[in-house]
Amino acid sequence: MERGPLMMTEAEILDRIGRLSAERLTLCVTRAWVRPRLSEAGPAYDETDLARLRLIVELTEDMEVNDEAVPLILGLIDEVSTLRRRIRALDAALGAEGPAVCDAVIARLQALHDDATA
Repeated sequence: MERGPLMMTEAEILDRIGRLSAERLTLCVTRAWVRPRLSEAGPAYDETDLARLRLIVELTEDMEVNDEAVPLILGLIDEVSTLRRRIRALDAALGAEGPAVCDAVIARLQALHDDATA
């Protein structure tokens, strides 16, 4: 039987991230930096939310990034993650097409790179 993602309550999140206050967590949710699911017991956070909140604490506490810069940084990280997923999917699709297609795509990419750097 397949299990869904581990879901955590606000109290569990605060327990796991000792430097995160309840007020700061509320701010993160209000500003949509994290988007917990709503459950009968209240907000439910998953592992992605936990990682994102840990990153926010690192940015704001350790690196002294101001709150205005946080959404920009989170947006860039989200964009990089999306690009990585797309590249993995493209790699899998090309791999399924066989060596001839892979070689043709690699040759085309090299030609585009050479044109761009000329």
